[in-house]
Amino acid sequence: MSVKPVDLNKLRARHENLYETVVAISKRAKEIHEEERAELEEKLLPYKEMIRNPASESESDKVFPEQVAISLEFEARQKTAQRSISQFLQSKYDYTLEEKVDVVKAEDNEENETDRD
Repeated sequence: MSVKPVDLNKLRARHENLYETVVAISKRAKEIHEEERAELEEKLLPYKEMIRNPASESESDKVFPEQVAISLEFEARQKTAQRSISQFLQSKYDYTLEEKVDVVKAEDNEENETDRD
């Protein structure tokens, strides 16, 4: 399996924090993976039912060529991490962070209120 290096400067160009960008890309890769897994399960469902409820004794252990072809097609696809990086660099998705609540200020306010009492 070959490893494709990623130019981190390209990732950093759209957002300052590289860590946040990597987290967003990994979340997108998980989404892609879940979508593909659901698609694969849907395509293989008829074959699983044939194996569970075989019409004859010989079909119970049978591996269908179509089943193998579907599995090989999914294995030949580009890896989800690489696809999510490509999509990010092509601006097909972006991420935004929720506004941060300033916890330190909230704690300071609580301390000031207790000092007043």
